[in-house]
Amino acid sequence: MRSVPTHIRRNVMLQEMDIRRLPNGNRILFSVKFVSNSGNLHFFPLAFSCGLPWNVKKSRMRGIQPCDKLGNPIDHVYPVGIDNFLMYNQMHVIL
Repeated sequence: MRSVPTHIRRNVMLQEMDIRRLPNGNRILFSVKFVSNSGNLHFFPLAFSCGLPWNVKKSRMRGIQPCDKLGNPIDHVYPVGIDNFLMYNQMHVIL
């Protein structure tokens, strides 16, 4: 019997987020909890990774787009620093 993982390393999370679509063209959806630059705590039960208008790898940022259960965007894109992620798919993000 396998136990459910409770933690994920940040580099593994970022690698998973960099894969945006499945081979059939569907977006990869995930849940995420993070702290914004203004200090607000955000939790999105469904979201997908998207691009930002600047070089995100150089600036250590990722774009998070919340969506509904069909994958349709429901709000604006949130730029999130990679150090501000707290949870990814119900797993705590660790270094």
